[in-house]
Amino acid sequence: ANLGAIAASADDLTLLAALIQAEAGNQPYEGQVGVGAVVMNRVRSSAYPNSIHGVIYASGQFTPAMNGKVNRLYESGTISASCIRAAEEALSGVSNVGDLTHFRRNNGREGLVIGNHVFY
Repeated sequence: ANLGAIAASADDLTLLAALIQAEAGNQPYEGQVGVGAVVMNRVRSSAYPNSIHGVIYASGQFTPAMNGKVNRLYESGTISASCIRAAEEALSGVSNVGDLTHFRRNNGREGLVIGNHVFY
């Protein structure tokens, strides 16, 4: 599905790619796109902050953002090409998880399973 592109700066793209790598760098590409889509679905939702930075750094939401891993990746310049491509796709409006706004390690929770994450 394409839910509509969201205008973003190069910094937003890099930040989203850093989060994707932190959360799903070891997952299949579809899982990386899914994580990006979750962030963008939250940006579109009135229940969450309306910026990529605001969503990623919202208190208690994404562990790698809280513990500094996202910042380290952002500053390192070593984000994988697939995570950058997944971020570009998500920013362009592509979603392979519909309008879902959450994911976690697949622990048997009902939802859409991609790699070792379940989206719900």
